[in-house]
Amino acid sequence: PAMLERLYVHNYRCLDNFEFSPGAASSVLLIGKNGAGKSTVRQALAIMQAIGFGEGQVKNLAKPSDFTRGHSDVPMRFELTLKLGGKRYHYALALELPPAFHQLRVMSESLSIDGAEVYTRQHAEVQVKRPVSANGNGQFSMDWHIVALTVIQDRGASSLLQPLRDWLSRIVLLSPLPPLMVSETTAEPGPLQISGSNLVDWLSTLLESHPAVYATVIEQLQKVMPDVALFRFEKLGRDSRALMVQFKSGGASDEQSFERLSDGEKCFFLSAVLLAANRWAGPIFAFWDEPDNYLATHEVGQFIVELKRCFAHHGGQWIASSHNAEAVVNFSVDSTWVLARTGAASCQPLTV
Repeated sequence: PAMLERLYVHNYRCLDNFEFSPGAASSVLLIGKNGAGKSTVRQALAIMQAIGFGEGQVKNLAKPSDFTRGHSDVPMRFELTLKLGGKRYHYALALELPPAFHQLRVMSESLSIDGAEVYTRQHAEVQVKRPVSANGNGQFSMDWHIVALTVIQDRGASSLLQPLRDWLSRIVLLSPLPPLMVSETTAEPGPLQISGSNLVDWLSTLLESHPAVYATVIEQLQKVMPDVALFRFEKLGRDSRALMVQFKSGGASDEQSFERLSDGEKCFFLSAVLLAANRWAGPIFAFWDEPDNYLATHEVGQFIVELKRCFAHHGGQWIASSHNAEAVVNFSVDSTWVLARTGAASCQPLTV
């Protein structure tokens, strides 16, 4: 299994000396008042996700306005500790804004695996650690405004870096807006958007590489929408297709485009695809902001329990944030964290 054991963020928006340590928990709930920092946690994770997809330009990751209360004299820091493939990865990135500069640049960066350094960086100087049998460590200079993790191609280090890059690129961050979820594919590769607007594209890509996703999606849908019979892609033109969903009740059947489903039904579909992706293309780390939105009160409990069950059974990790009492009661005290904002956001395990 792959697990996020620790996330540390300092001097980024409302997160100041912020530490979240879910450890080996497969499902965790974040609770807190509006403005406590739940969305900012998601935005910090989005920076890591972008790095995994190869976005190395610091200006596209963070901006001077992202410093907490304008404290640009203190570095902005991001740290991840992961248990990945039986090994513990620790990645750290610090960004700075020197006087008279208009864009952030890398101050320091490092990656270690099980305590052994893979590479370190101070400003423009990168040092890749190599075995004693090799001809010393690899050292080179690079642009201060580019993250090294996205560009290092050292023969010895690449095989160590790739599992981390792959994990970061598979991060799923969600705050769904069902009205934006359309039926038509755009054939544009990339991560699932936070709004879920490109869900159909994401599903299409998953099916191309993992055909077993289809049966799992149907299985999950039928648990909450028993009249769902199948789904298919209908060709619209040379480069586009539309997702169609067929329903059967008794002897009658009806087919409609995905776009015509209700907001709640689209969230059920999104959940089914997420669980299928985690099972066949994972393990996945997913952060879902208020998964109970758009669902009826009596649907929330089963929805949350099924997400927890599947992530526990198939690996991966799911972090949810919610205000909904029906969602909260389905998490134990040990897996519930409270975000509080007293000048800056902090995160502590729930205590009784």
